[in-house]
Amino acid sequence: MASRSKQTPDLVEIARFPSRLEAESIGHALDQYDIPFVVRSDDVGIYGPGMTGWSPQGASLWVAAGQVDEVRELLSCVVAPLDDAEDEEEGEAD
Repeated sequence: MASRSKQTPDLVEIARFPSRLEAESIGHALDQYDIPFVVRSDDVGIYGPGMTGWSPQGASLWVAAGQVDEVRELLSCVVAPLDDAEDEEEGEAD
């Protein structure tokens, strides 16, 4: 039997959003390019899985490591690269 790590591609976080709804919306823009994605969020909480509003933890969009450059290029008009966004936040804190 094959191990799970051989069946599952390495995933890389490509962007963060204030809500699952935003992450899912941007992720589904990748559907037309047949690029699978995963949204990770701790948004279930007391409101259940139907909660689509802002979440204190936010939501992150993940794609296969081999598709990171393609996804960054496709989403460059709507999402700042994660590294740039973190740099801007650090600059604001100074």
